[in-house]
Amino acid sequence: MKSFPTLLILFLGSFLFNYSTLWSQTPIAVKTNDFVTTTIFFPSNIKKVVEPAANFTFIYESGSNIGLLKGKNGRPSNLLVITEEGYIYSFALSYAEEVPEFSFILTKDQAISRTIPSNNNSSQKPEVAEKSPNSQHQISDATYEESSQNIPEESKLDDGISQIQVTDVPIQQNGSMAQESRFESNAESGEEDLYDVDREEYYRIYCENNYLQKTVFKRSFRQNKKISVRLNNILVDRNEKYFVVQIENNSKKKYDIAGLSFFKKSKVGQLEKIMNPLYTFNLQESIDPEGINEVVYVFKNFNISAREKISVVLADANSDNMVILPLDYLLINSPSN
Repeated sequence: MKSFPTLLILFLGSFLFNYSTLWSQTPIAVKTNDFVTTTIFFPSNIKKVVEPAANFTFIYESGSNIGLLKGKNGRPSNLLVITEEGYIYSFALSYAEEVPEFSFILTKDQAISRTIPSNNNSSQKPEVAEKSPNSQHQISDATYEESSQNIPEESKLDDGISQIQVTDVPIQQNGSMAQESRFESNAESGEEDLYDVDREEYYRIYCENNYLQKTVFKRSFRQNKKISVRLNNILVDRNEKYFVVQIENNSKKKYDIAGLSFFKKSKVGQLEKIMNPLYTFNLQESIDPEGINEVVYVFKNFNISAREKISVVLADANSDNMVILPLDYLLINSPSN
C-alpha cells in the first residue's frame, strides 16, 4: 500500500499534467531601439499580448505569428505574449544604441509556460482584447476644487508663442481601427465589458492606442524658454474626453516637471479652479535634453461656453517658471473624432 506522501505527489503530478503547464523562469532578453525593427517569429499565431511600457512598441496583425518590436530610450520593461496554442513567452526589454540581434525565431521550448483554457467559461476572466466600447455607462463627474493660486494672465508670457488653429488634417484611422479590433467582443460570448470590470485598465489601453497619433491641432501651442506645451488632439470615447498633450524640451539640459494641470475659469475675476482628471497616462518626472513627453489626461466629458476658459499649466520643478497654454472653447467642444 502506498504511503500518503507518495499518493499526494502522484496526485499533484497528475493535476499539473492534465492542465499542461510547463514552467521556466528565464525571460528572453531583447535589446532594441527606434532605428531598428526587431522581428519575432512565434511557433503559432499570437492570441493575446500584455504590452510593455510606453517607450516600447509591439505590433502584430490578427491571425499572424510575427511581431514587430521597437523601443525608445527609457527604462527597461517586460512583454508577455500568449499564442493560440497556449504557449506563454516572456521578454525582458531594454534600449540599446547597438542592437545585436534583428530577429528571433522562437521554439515551444522557450515558452515560460503553457496553459489550456478550461471548458467552464464561467471561471474564465474576461480577455482584454475582446471588449466593446459601444455600450453606455455613467461614471461620477470629475470634481473641480477651488485653487488658492491665481494663474498669470496670458500677457505675462508674451515671449512665447500662442496661436490656436484647427487644421484640416484627416482623422487618423489606423489607431482607431486598432483600438476597435482590440476592444471588439462577440456579443454571444456573454463576457463582461472591460469598461465595467476595470475602468482604469480600459483608460490605459485607450490612451496607449491613441497617444502617438499624428497631431491634429497643428498650431495650438505655447513656448517659454525652450519648453513648449502643445495640444495634439482631443478625443471622446463613451463618457470621457481625452486630451493628448505634448511637452517638448528644446534646451540642452534636463527639464524636471513639477506638475501638469488643467484649470477652468468661468468668469472674469474669478479664481481658477483646478480640474481633477479621472486618469493620467505617461506623464514623466523629467524630460531629457531635446526630448518629448506625450501625455494623455482623461476627464468626464464636458463642453464649455465662449465665456469660459481652460488653461493647461506646466510647472518647472526647479524654478517658478510656468508654461501656460489657453485652449479655445471651439477646440474643446469639437473633438477630432
